[in-house]
Amino acid sequence: MSFPREDLAIEIQTWKLRELLKWRDYLEILVEAVKTVFGEGAEVYVFGSAVEGKLTVDSDVDIAIVLEGPPRAFWEKSRLLSRLWKVMEEKGVPWWYPFEIDLLTKEELSLLEGAKLVRVL
Repeated sequence: MSFPREDLAIEIQTWKLRELLKWRDYLEILVEAVKTVFGEGAEVYVFGSAVEGKLTVDSDVDIAIVLEGPPRAFWEKSRLLSRLWKVMEEKGVPWWYPFEIDLLTKEELSLLEGAKLVRVL
């Protein structure tokens, strides 16, 4: 016999996974937002479970934005990421969507050498 709360938990997990699987659609919006916020010189990479085809209900979508000179100060990174999220939300990406976004240099990107990186911009 199943309990009503178990059914609700399963329903929520199913919904979360369905939303997570929309990552490719939301990625297009993210790329456009990156162009708006950071300009044409930025590079965008996806890595982790999304590109490996191993998403689970608890996954996030790992994004690396490579900039010529990304900000070093936490407050400046936060300000730029907040601006990026604002643009993405205006174009339809939910504020809670599990994009894990990192601002990196080319050198920092090379630290992800073993990861499967897919450049999308």
